[in-house]
Amino acid sequence: MKRFWDLVVFGASIALLTSLFVVEAGLLERQPLGSSAGESDMKVEPKYPTEGIDPFQPDPVVRQLPGYELVWHDEFNVDGPPDPEKWNFEHGFVRNRELQWYQRENAYCKGGVLIIEGRKERIVNPNYDPKSDDWRRARQYAEYTSASLNTWGKFAWRLSEVRIVARARIHPQPGYFPAIWTTGPGIWPHGGEVDIMEYYRDRIHANFAWGTTEKYSPRWHSFSKPLADFLTRDPDWLKKFHIWELIGNDEKLQILLDGEVMNEILQETAKNPPNPWSTVVYPFREKHSIILNLAIGGPGGDPSGAKFPMIFEVDYVRVYRRISASAQE
Repeated sequence: MKRFWDLVVFGASIALLTSLFVVEAGLLERQPLGSSAGESDMKVEPKYPTEGIDPFQPDPVVRQLPGYELVWHDEFNVDGPPDPEKWNFEHGFVRNRELQWYQRENAYCKGGVLIIEGRKERIVNPNYDPKSDDWRRARQYAEYTSASLNTWGKFAWRLSEVRIVARARIHPQPGYFPAIWTTGPGIWPHGGEVDIMEYYRDRIHANFAWGTTEKYSPRWHSFSKPLADFLTRDPDWLKKFHIWELIGNDEKLQILLDGEVMNEILQETAKNPPNPWSTVVYPFREKHSIILNLAIGGPGGDPSGAKFPMIFEVDYVRVYRRISASAQE
């Protein structure tokens, strides 16, 4: 099992390096809603209930959804470290040539919220090797720290059966790169990746990635929207918590922000081609785990002008499974 998850982490690291190259090269496939992909007619499920909730404060009420059962959640209501029965922590330099050193000390719960804190502080790299070609070992120091949590090896859910709901608040800065995302089984990207939320360089992103005929080479179905669009509609947008969702079934997946569809894809579109390194055909019908992290640098850009600490707040993460799906088990 450890080797399996090591492969997932290794694959994800290479994957994000690849995606950074593609973005910088201007080759990232962007398919906004209403494109010729043929998915703009997919219906949206009823909006997640928020009536009577103060958008500026944590939501203490665990909602029930008609047609779903709540199968997993973390409300982050106990002050102190995140629950180790639910979360793993990444450590050190991990992916995408980002600048932060991940450590569990930068994630803590306070006042009903998970806080992931990016700090400007020097950490000695215990793996430093000046002769190494691996960037993770070639850096003598990390000048920044942050945290990355995941449910790898602990909990995973079949995306075609569930509705994942996360309420969070972002605090943009230069170099700020928070994310709520999922990864599936086996080698990346053939197990699939869903970026329910990414923010960097003044845009909010919602992405799907799956395999191609080349190892570690993803196909992306991506969409992003300028932060300015949200601020034009609501000048207090950054002061509020917002709800990001991933809703899936056997036919489609949708990423929503406050009930608005940000991106969507048909399961048949996101089908892996035959290949010798993965038996996964439909990655978004497989079980995925959840990752919450705050990266610094990489796609987020230069953090030298930022004010520290950087903050990413998560009020809760809830996983609902359709009752019809659970009844079949």
